[in-house]
Amino acid sequence: MLTNRLLRAAVPMALTALALTACGPEDDAAGPAATQKGTFAEPLALKASADVSETHFPDQAKTQLSVTPVSVVKGDKAAVEKLGVGLLEGKTPYYVTTTYAHKGGAPDTGSFNFKLLLHGTDQQRAYFFAPAWGAKFEPCQEVSESELPLAAGKSVTTCEIYLVPDNVQPAFVGFQGDRDNRSPSYETGTAAEVVWKVG
Repeated sequence: MLTNRLLRAAVPMALTALALTACGPEDDAAGPAATQKGTFAEPLALKASADVSETHFPDQAKTQLSVTPVSVVKGDKAAVEKLGVGLLEGKTPYYVTTTYAHKGGAPDTGSFNFKLLLHGTDQQRAYFFAPAWGAKFEPCQEVSESELPLAAGKSVTTCEIYLVPDNVQPAFVGFQGDRDNRSPSYETGTAAEVVWKVG
């Protein structure tokens, strides 16, 4: 789970982010060339690893990570509502499990979570995770405090809850390591994403 300090910072940013901003399969002009795998035009398969560079906020430190989205699973509305999220009206929770391996650079205290995006079939928006408020939630367990910071040679597997409109199906997972660091959980900006296909 996130540390109390990071959780306090994460909650308002993640809640604000649920307003959702445009950045989807039709808006990847600034991303890698279409011939390179890991784009919306040619996404990687789930469970494929990709090496990425991540810029932390607010200190601009950089970490090299290997990112492997493991699964995207439809969640249980009733179970998630018990966490006290209070944002489920008209939305379906999805549990996104991802493994991160530290390959070099600065230790990461958990900012990698803010860089993982879930894109839907609406093709215009990116969805951000809703924190589990530090609660132990076995169906989708966040990285534990004891596993952070993520440092050289270490890896963690974490699950985050994403809230998606009921009429939208998850289509892509994206990792945007250099997303707008001034407001990292609010605006996706134009930074390139590495993209995996759901299903």
